[in-house]
Amino acid sequence: MEKILEILLNGLSMGAIYALLALGFVLIFKSTGVINFAQGELAMVGAFICYSFATLMGVSYVYAFFIALIGGLLLGAIVYQVFFRTMVGEPLFSTIMVTVGLASILACVAGLIWGHDVYSLRSPFTDKIFNLGGIIFAQGSFFTIIVSVILFALFVLFFNRSLLGISMRGTAEDPDTAGLMGINVKRIHMAAWALGALVAAVAGMFLAEQSFVRLSMSHTGIKAMAAAILGGMDSISGAILGGILIGLVEGLAASYLSGMELGNFHFGDIKDVAAFAIMILVLMVRPHGIFGREKVERV
Repeated sequence: MEKILEILLNGLSMGAIYALLALGFVLIFKSTGVINFAQGELAMVGAFICYSFATLMGVSYVYAFFIALIGGLLLGAIVYQVFFRTMVGEPLFSTIMVTVGLASILACVAGLIWGHDVYSLRSPFTDKIFNLGGIIFAQGSFFTIIVSVILFALFVLFFNRSLLGISMRGTAEDPDTAGLMGINVKRIHMAAWALGALVAAVAGMFLAEQSFVRLSMSHTGIKAMAAAILGGMDSISGAILGGILIGLVEGLAASYLSGMELGNFHFGDIKDVAAFAIMILVLMVRPHGIFGREKVERV
């Protein structure tokens, strides 16, 4: 029983990271219609910024964390102004290719600045564990879950109670009508990119604390995209649920299926396949995701 609880808690921690990245996907897609293939690279840059201040410069981890958040906000706003301000409403394939190019640019710049080595980001929770009645759980993972829950709650309040959040929802539903009502649509789009990059930076720092800081950590963005699609690309709650579900399935698959043999068939490291397998199964039943809605065109 203790082992199962450990697996579920670790899966929940990783799922929270996927959920944060998926939340960034949904924020940007709902507001601008852009599927951001560079979300993983934004997370990677956030982790490198935190590493630079906390490890290289000796700044307190808490200060480095908030500096990385500000860096994520600014990077998201800059990316929108430089690459996407004039591309809203352009064909989906064109915007996708721009985000793919953006991902390559961010990875290249990160490689030039920080190199291709693997670095360790130490936090106040590094190498510390909880022992709850025989259940061994890393403090860093617990911190990830708690902060993620707080962030999810804040985003729910933000979108339902704040003027900017309500404006973002209105713009996502009908940008033309929102513009006629006096909402600055371009400013809302920039805010969506800034917030999407901010949650990506948080996810990147959590991921780095649990593993390492390296260029390849950006690949986590692909699984987060699967989480966003699984939950529904237009659903905030779907992104959160999709990320947690994939984290839990991945954790269970890694513990119980990886390395198994069935006759001459060897499963190998099946946890990387599990995320996409569960996505495909759900989409076969619900093509728009768990909470996704089919858009009805008015004529």
